[in-house]
Amino acid sequence: MGFNKASRTENTKKNIVSSIGNKIVLLLLTFISRRLFIHYIGVEYLGINSLFSNVLTLLSMADMGIGTAMNVSLYKPIAEEDTKKIAALLNYFRCVYRIIAAAVFGIGVSLVPFLKYIVNLDTNIEHLYLYYIIFVIKTAASYLYAYKTSLVKADQKMYIVNRVEIYVNLSKILGQIVVICFWKDYLLYILLDVVGVIATNVVVSKKADNQYPFINETIELKKDEKKVLFSDISSVFLYKISWSLLNGTDNIIISILLGTVYVGLYTNYYTITSSVELLIGLLFGSITASIGNLVATASAEKRFATFKVMQMVSFWMCGVVCVCLFCLTQDFIGLWVGKDLQLDQLTLIAIVCNVFFSICMRPVWTFREGTGMYKQIRYIMFVTAILNLTLSIIMGKFLGLSGVIFATSLSKILTYFWYEPNILFHNFFKTSSINYYISYLKNIGLLGVALVFGFLCCNVISGDTYLGWAVKATICFMSVNLVYYLKYRKTKEYSEIKNKIQNMLHI
Repeated sequence: MGFNKASRTENTKKNIVSSIGNKIVLLLLTFISRRLFIHYIGVEYLGINSLFSNVLTLLSMADMGIGTAMNVSLYKPIAEEDTKKIAALLNYFRCVYRIIAAAVFGIGVSLVPFLKYIVNLDTNIEHLYLYYIIFVIKTAASYLYAYKTSLVKADQKMYIVNRVEIYVNLSKILGQIVVICFWKDYLLYILLDVVGVIATNVVVSKKADNQYPFINETIELKKDEKKVLFSDISSVFLYKISWSLLNGTDNIIISILLGTVYVGLYTNYYTITSSVELLIGLLFGSITASIGNLVATASAEKRFATFKVMQMVSFWMCGVVCVCLFCLTQDFIGLWVGKDLQLDQLTLIAIVCNVFFSICMRPVWTFREGTGMYKQIRYIMFVTAILNLTLSIIMGKFLGLSGVIFATSLSKILTYFWYEPNILFHNFFKTSSINYYISYLKNIGLLGVALVFGFLCCNVISGDTYLGWAVKATICFMSVNLVYYLKYRKTKEYSEIKNKIQNMLHI
C-alpha cells in the first residue's frame, strides 16, 4: 500500500512547494502567451475564449458536488487504511463520473442554439460553434479519471498531481505559443488544451494505479453506504450549483449587456487577480486534506487555534495583495498588453474589492472543504447566487462593467460573508464568532492604513517602464509588509507561523 506516513506538516510542505512552484512557472508562460494571443489572434477571440470558459463553469454544476463529497468520504478510510472501503468508494465514483462526463457533453451540445444570444460581437467569428464544441469536449474529458485524482489528493499527496501538471502544462503552453506565432490558428490553440487535459488525467491515473494497486479491485459499495453518500452529495449539490452561478455568470452578463470585447478586456485584469488568488488558494488548498485529518483527530480548541493562525496569514496576504493590485495593476496592463486596453479606475476598485473577500474568506473555505460543512450552508449560497445575478443586471445597466463586478462583492457581504463563519464557529469550534467579526473590522482599518502608506511610498516612482514598475512594485510590497509586521509581530499566531516556517526550512 502507498498510504502517506509523513506528518501533516511534512505533507503540507511538499504540497505547498510543489503547488506554488508549479503555478509560478506556468503563470509566467501564461502572461507571455496572453500578450502574443492578443497581438496575433485578437481581443475578440480572447473574449470568446473567456466567455466559453464561463459558460462551461456553469456546466461544471453537472458534477453535483461529487468531487467534494468523495474527498470527505475518503479521509476516514485512508486514516484507518481500510483498503476494501476505499476500493468500493472508487468503484462507485468511477461509474458516477462516467455518467457526469456524458451529461456534461449532452448538456453542452444542447446549448449550441443559444450561443447567438450571448455572443455579442461587431465582427463575425468563423467556426464559432466548432470552437465551443471543443470546449465542451475538454470539460467532459476532465471527469474521466477524476476519481483517482481525488484519492491522491485525499491522501495528502497533491504534489504528485502537481509534478504531472507542470510537465504537461509546460509542454502545452509552449506548444500554444508556437501555434500563435507561426500559424495564428485559434483552433489548434484550443485543441492543445484538450490534449493537455487528457494527458494529465491519463498520467495521474497510471501513477495512482502504481501507488495504490488495490483501487482496481471490483468491490461493491453497500446500499446503506450509498444512501449516506447520496445524502452528502445532495447537500453539496445545491452549494455547487450556487457557486457556479455566482462565479460563472459575470462574463455572460458582460457579453450580453456591454459586448464580448469587454469580456476580453476584463479577462486581462482577471488573469492577474485570478493568478494571485490561485497561488493563495493553492497555499490553503494544500492543507485541506490536513485540515480534514485535523478535524477527525483533534479537539475543538486545537481546530480553533489552527484557524486563528490561518486567519492572520489571510489578513496579511489580503493587505499585501489588495494594496499592490490597486497601486500597480494599471501600469502593468499598460506595459503588458497596451494602455489602450486599460479599464477605468472604478472598475479596478471593484475588482480589488472582490479579491479582498476571496482572500479573507480562505480559512473559512478551507475548513468548509475539510469538514464537509455543506448541509448547514447550502441554502445561503443559493441566495447569494440569485442576489448576485439580480444585482449584476441592475447595477450593470447603471454603472456598466464596474456595476457587474461590484454586485458580486455586495451579494457576498449581504449573505455568506457573515453566515458561513457563524456555522463554522458554532458547529466545529464550539465558540462565539463575535471576535471573528471584530477582527475583520480591525483588518479593514489596517488595510486602509496600509493602502495610504503603500500609495505614498510607491507613488514617487513611475511605472511606465519595466524597470520603473519593478522598483515601484518592490517599494509597494515592502512598505505594506512593514505595516502588517508591526501589527502582528508580537502575536501568538505570528510566533506559531514563524516557527512552522523555520521548521519547514530547517532553520
